[in-house]
Amino acid sequence: MIMKMRKFYSHRILISTFAGHTMPPHDQNLQKSFQVPTHREREILKNAPRFIHKTVSGNMSNHMNNIDKIRTILSTQFENDLFEASLKSLYDTSNKLRYNNFAFSIRELSRHFLKSLSPEQSILNCNWYKPETQNNKPTRRQKIKYAIQGGICDDTLRKLGFNVLNLNNTISSIIDSINTLSKFTHINPEIFDLNKDDVDKNSTKVLNTFLKFVETIEIYREKLKSFLDGHIEDHMVYSIISSYFENLDSLAPHYSLKDSEVSEYNISEINDEEIIVTVSGNLYVILEYGSRKDRREGDGLDIKESFPFETKIRYEISDDFPDVNYEVEDYDVDTSRWYK
Repeated sequence: MIMKMRKFYSHRILISTFAGHTMPPHDQNLQKSFQVPTHREREILKNAPRFIHKTVSGNMSNHMNNIDKIRTILSTQFENDLFEASLKSLYDTSNKLRYNNFAFSIRELSRHFLKSLSPEQSILNCNWYKPETQNNKPTRRQKIKYAIQGGICDDTLRKLGFNVLNLNNTISSIIDSINTLSKFTHINPEIFDLNKDDVDKNSTKVLNTFLKFVETIEIYREKLKSFLDGHIEDHMVYSIISSYFENLDSLAPHYSLKDSEVSEYNISEINDEEIIVTVSGNLYVILEYGSRKDRREGDGLDIKESFPFETKIRYEISDDFPDVNYEVEDYDVDTSRWYK
């Protein structure tokens, strides 16, 4: 078995996948808080509660729940700003295009969301990628495929026993959801200047469709991770036994590893090159004190101790999983209790 050891610095690539927000400076926040809304903005805000009240009290009571769910899902400031702007447009009852503008904005939100999950260059790097367009750009299906399985080929999943047919059917259903969002954006007499009831009904459909698109990707990605988790335990145990623990070396001149316990592990990321597993557990060691002479004469000291640890194992994506070529980050062994 080939095992390479090197030091890694934590970084976030995809899958996963969701970056934080960039907040404006404090003085900008303060300035915004004292801005007086215009007459038009006051009218829009005045109409919003009536729309919300009617939605919650009617047949579409999940409307506000969906809005709250989407707010927790969005990962960038731009996505949040676009979503809030789409809602503001929806609540503007003076605009005959309010529903159409809302539907178009949510469709664009789905496009940006998928782009954040599936960077173009990462898709191009995958062994399974084959150009299907004249401009060599990834298709929508390929973007969704990457968002779920990263660079893992279908043949590899089949060998492991994963239901690839079901996976591909799921990808098709996600594409159907996006196509449904596109259908909502077309402007024709039937959906122009809709009355309030129709706006309520159709906007709820749009929100439901967007949520289905996002949640299906997330659920299936987690399903695949959970499936792959069951194939890596032996590799993790081997990597623990054969590793060097710098933190422990600073506690005693010598130590011996008697046992190890993996309490939790999960696949935290699948990208175009690696399957990354986050591992935590406990190490059971004997700290050995005294020189060889002291120990021969019975003056040495052995102390049994246990310490929690965390690390990551990075498996190369190949035709087999787990691959024999993998890299283990330096173990973060928590020895703080020893000094208390």
